[in-house]
Amino acid sequence: MKRILYSIPLLVLLIANPGCKKFLNVEPVTSLSGNNYWKTTKDAEDFTKDVYRLFRAATMSNILLATGDFRNSYAKAGGTFPKRYDFDYMAGNDLKKTLAADASRTRPDYNAELEWYQARARYDQIPDWTPFYKVIQSANILYKEVDRIEDPAFTATLKKQYRAEAVFMRCMAYFFLVRLYGDVPYYTNAYNQEPLGRTTLVTVFKNCIADLDAVKEDLPWTYKDPANRAVRAMRGSALALMMHMNMWCAGFDQPRAKSYYEAVDVLARELEDIGMAEQGAYALLPIEQTYLVMFGRSKEGLFEIQLSSNYGEVSVDRRHKFSNSVAHLPFLTSTDRTLSELAYRSGYMKTIYPEGVADKRKNIWFDIADLYDETGKAIIYKFFNRAAPTQGDDDNPIIFRLADAILMHAEALAELGDDAGAQELLNKIRSRAGADPFPANPGNGKIKDAIYYERCKELMGEGHYYYDLVRTKRIMDPNFSSRPMSYSAFVAGAWTWPINEKALINNPYMVLNNYWR
Repeated sequence: MKRILYSIPLLVLLIANPGCKKFLNVEPVTSLSGNNYWKTTKDAEDFTKDVYRLFRAATMSNILLATGDFRNSYAKAGGTFPKRYDFDYMAGNDLKKTLAADASRTRPDYNAELEWYQARARYDQIPDWTPFYKVIQSANILYKEVDRIEDPAFTATLKKQYRAEAVFMRCMAYFFLVRLYGDVPYYTNAYNQEPLGRTTLVTVFKNCIADLDAVKEDLPWTYKDPANRAVRAMRGSALALMMHMNMWCAGFDQPRAKSYYEAVDVLARELEDIGMAEQGAYALLPIEQTYLVMFGRSKEGLFEIQLSSNYGEVSVDRRHKFSNSVAHLPFLTSTDRTLSELAYRSGYMKTIYPEGVADKRKNIWFDIADLYDETGKAIIYKFFNRAAPTQGDDDNPIIFRLADAILMHAEALAELGDDAGAQELLNKIRSRAGADPFPANPGNGKIKDAIYYERCKELMGEGHYYYDLVRTKRIMDPNFSSRPMSYSAFVAGAWTWPINEKALINNPYMVLNNYWR
């Protein structure tokens, strides 16, 4: 394996955000390894909360999460003024043009109409991987330092749980890093200062899978306090993450794909047979209650980012959230727009929501009259409680939920040749939505295509679309990709993001993602 050396800076401070309330609200941790810290259970709890806060900062300080839905997609800018040119750039995978916009608005040739979005969306921050390595470093420190706690209340079982949370958050950070940049530096020691090689993405994920497998049983299936459900690591969270990582390995290590699909099957059965059936920890909510899933902490949630103002938290910039781009006045009162900033091309919507095919999501998640509109009239209501007297974008960004895991299980079974098992799982999601069962469209009677389109439909706005295109290699197929990527471009890294050039400072071994240079 070819290795390229990197230096990962040592973190010396983790600064808490005073605007964060509830479990993310901790005092600044200013002594990570000093004698005055790591004494009590509260020290471990406060530090753990800050690991989650760092992850929230890494994912929600810009539009990163939302890009998973409109990069290389059938999305387009709606008819708002000023126009969201970035949506059109991203749909065409034109990262250079997207990133070139001036966030400071001070460049002499700054074009207000073409570049205004950058000051709010902050695509220019995405090439900097430092925020995710802060999560990794802090998780590694947590794993190591809980050994020093001698508090009698800090039982061996509790120590194992905190360590399992540390491993989960470290692996979650690597999950995002790999999907963004491809091969990345990998380490697990607490205070790393040594130059590191850039490890292949399959090796990173295989290491993470092994680490998670060793600790997943130390995580609770769910929490007694519903305020912690899905926003802190659960056993179901770890299973879902391992399933995703195995599916990525199957896509990038094809000679051994069968073993990865078999692993997904085993993990999914643990989630479904024990987590759902035996423990009752997780369940699919009625399709009419999708907004409760999106608002967070539901039994369908497996892992999500805490943002809901219902719990008194200060939200991020609204334009960092997909939900804000697909709603407008008079429904969404927190905006002055009369059209949505983002729309979908009618041909695509007719593919995933065929005319004349039953599906409650057509009426619950949309106004049926606007379902195929391209101008921005359509609103995607899945993120909102339509019955509420006033509306705001109070949804938690969902990383994993049960419907995602069930469809991923169906995908793995289809790849293993178990079409009957795959069809049963696919129809479980379709039945919940009041949709016609397979072999009804979409999918033209092909089980693998039907599962793919069901993921496009069910998980719209949750950040999976682009990454499903990449890991399945459908991004190179004109039957599925709006802008098919050539094989040579894919291999060269056209699917990744560029890496910020500051990574080159004092590091002669650094090589960036050259496709974007």
